[in-house]
Amino acid sequence: MATLDPVDLGDHVCWIVEPGEDTSGPARSFVADAELFGDMVLVLGDAEEAQRGPASWESLLSEVSRGTERADREGFRALRVLADLTRLAAADVRPETLARHELRLDALAADRGAILVCLYARAALTSDLVDQAAGIHPHHLGRGPIAPAFRLFNASQDRWSVSGVVDSEGAESFRTALGELLTLAPVLHLECGDLEFMDSAGLTVLARAARGLPNRRIELHHANATLRRSWSLLGFESPEIPVELKQ
Repeated sequence: MATLDPVDLGDHVCWIVEPGEDTSGPARSFVADAELFGDMVLVLGDAEEAQRGPASWESLLSEVSRGTERADREGFRALRVLADLTRLAAADVRPETLARHELRLDALAADRGAILVCLYARAALTSDLVDQAAGIHPHHLGRGPIAPAFRLFNASQDRWSVSGVVDSEGAESFRTALGELLTLAPVLHLECGDLEFMDSAGLTVLARAARGLPNRRIELHHANATLRRSWSLLGFESPEIPVELKQ
């Protein structure tokens, strides 16, 4: 998206800020729209200075959860959150940590109808962290190039949607996200109706992720003919690989 104006209930936006980019205008507009739509506002960190933010990932999740409950209790339409997460991500450079908590935030936003904008300063993060953050948000705001080309986000209570293209460029970020999701439930349901293409690197990551944890299974729903044929040609149709592709 070019601006934050179109955000709606349940949206989860990754805002990658480039060096020298002015964040004041979009941030003020996003907050001002709360009065127009009847939303409660929660600002965590200074989007203009990128110097403060949540104390920890857990405190962030707690604040957003409490905020959604308060917004509902006090009659607001929704909770509208602008959170500068640059320092959190920079303090722990493991993509797994970022993926785990951002996926939990995504599920929370979808379940409670909150609007979340997560701000990251590109210059303060490694390219791996930038890629990881972008891949696990359904929406992106920013003027610079963003990889990978896939998006993995919560579609409903027990299903996750994967869209775009999963190729060698985004395979590692995809693997990290899958690994975190597989820890949450014995069966990971992936909606693939909007998946354009998954190459051999992506399919290999999928197979290895499914085999990586005991008693876990992945189900791909609405897998197209190309995806099913590629899976078969790579020899992944095996009882040892707990992945089922469904039309």
